[in-house]
Amino acid sequence: MNFDISPDIAALRDRTRQFIAEQVIPLEGDPRHGPHGPSKELREELVGRARAAGLLTPHASKEMGGLGLSHIAKAVVFEEAGYSNLGPTALNIHAPDEGNIHLMEAVATPAQKERWLRPQVAGLTRSCFAMTEPAPGAGADPSMLKTTAVRDGDDYLINGVKWFITGAEGADYVIVMARMEDGTATMFLSDMNKPGIRHERSMDAMDSCFTGGHGVLRFENLRVPATDVLGEVGQGFATLRFGWPLPV
Repeated sequence: MNFDISPDIAALRDRTRQFIAEQVIPLEGDPRHGPHGPSKELREELVGRARAAGLLTPHASKEMGGLGLSHIAKAVVFEEAGYSNLGPTALNIHAPDEGNIHLMEAVATPAQKERWLRPQVAGLTRSCFAMTEPAPGAGADPSMLKTTAVRDGDDYLINGVKWFITGAEGADYVIVMARMEDGTATMFLSDMNKPGIRHERSMDAMDSCFTGGHGVLRFENLRVPATDVLGEVGQGFATLRFGWPLPV
């Protein structure tokens, strides 16, 4: 394989490197960078700097407002961002938003993209992904899900507890993985300010990279319209693995 990069990608690499060195690394000691990650205000400042530098959300498509980079270009930019623990936050490629943006681009309906994805690509909102549960629920194995989703008319009622949910505190929307009555899994989209979602606490962790920390979320009869299913009902495992609804 030829690992040489084009002049355009090399220029982008150098521009990203300079941005991280001059505008991001100096903020690592900012008092707004606490034990549970950079504050909302610090994140907004970092994102604003990346937006002004033309480096925001490089992995999203141009159609949604991102830079639409190739896989090679993304790898180069992501590496440069990683020279600071605030770099991914600045470029809007931090977990879990980076993966959620990919997932939403591949699976979400046009209406869902306009409602949740486009403002996220613009750096205006954050998301979290709620799958991991306390024992004996799902850890690395989503087939162990204990959180349930039960059909109620045109809606679903979701109940369960999730923990180590990165970015949970202050997130604007959540993707919830829940078990259906037939044992399959489905992903649901919900605004975080809806009744039925409670952020119980932030958990201590070794890192302090992510705005919103790592939270415990409790879902108590969270009502989600059927139109807010992400992907296909009952195909959550396949959607999570492949980024597209596939038979399981």
